[in-house]
Amino acid sequence: MTGLVFLSASGGIGLTTMTALMAKQLRDMALSCALVDLDLDGGGMDVLVGIEGAPGMRLGRIRAPLGRVNPQALREELPVWDGIPLLSNDPWSAPPQGWWDVDAAVSAVAGFADLLLIDAGRGQGLGNLRSLKGLPSLLMVDMTVLGLARAKALLHALNGRRGAGDRDQDSPLVSCRPPMALIGMMPTQHRVSHGVDPEQAEEFLGRSVDVVLKPQPKLSASVLDGRGMERVPRAYARALQPLAERIAGMVVVGERKEERVSSGGLTRSEAVK
Repeated sequence: MTGLVFLSASGGIGLTTMTALMAKQLRDMALSCALVDLDLDGGGMDVLVGIEGAPGMRLGRIRAPLGRVNPQALREELPVWDGIPLLSNDPWSAPPQGWWDVDAAVSAVAGFADLLLIDAGRGQGLGNLRSLKGLPSLLMVDMTVLGLARAKALLHALNGRRGAGDRDQDSPLVSCRPPMALIGMMPTQHRVSHGVDPEQAEEFLGRSVDVVLKPQPKLSASVLDGRGMERVPRAYARALQPLAERIAGMVVVGERKEERVSSGGLTRSEAVK
């Protein structure tokens, strides 16, 4: 399957929002996308985008004792956000599942979408999911001293998982590939006076930060107030366009799931307004 795993070592910096915004941007490029919420401890992507009241299947209700879910049947039961099927996770309303249930659900969504965008939170609790093994990932970085330290630790862990194979199958960390790109998010002023400069961040992490974004107060307020996301902010759309085009290269229209993504970095852009 073709998918992209969104990760962050820090909470509260907009990973779920970024996953949804990227899906909206790729949909505008005529790609068939689906969103999967695998933040097992947090969840709530349907709340974030404003469709928590929409009827439909959520991850916690899926049971697959034989390890299979019918893709077409699941597609018909999922709520849709702005034309994008969404399998959200509401851990507060359902008992814990077996990893095989989650794995079957992800595989079923892959059966009807060209590209899955997966919010994996910190990547914990997903190590047994075969459907995510070897998928490319994208890391969102909190551009603070502590955020960079956490991001470096996660990068090191992901690199350690690379090539580990079956001998490390019981690791709690998702077994996707190391990040194809890094998105830096500058902190809000109430958290710190200013964030770490991109050049200093790159020196510390040992690799480029492909896109650096600044918080958008209107977007944050819309999400936190439960009104969802009405549109991609212009500053984000411009800054993320090169990355969106690169992700779109993972899908070959008319063919089955062929990856064409190189490991090279992008030219860094910064959203300043």
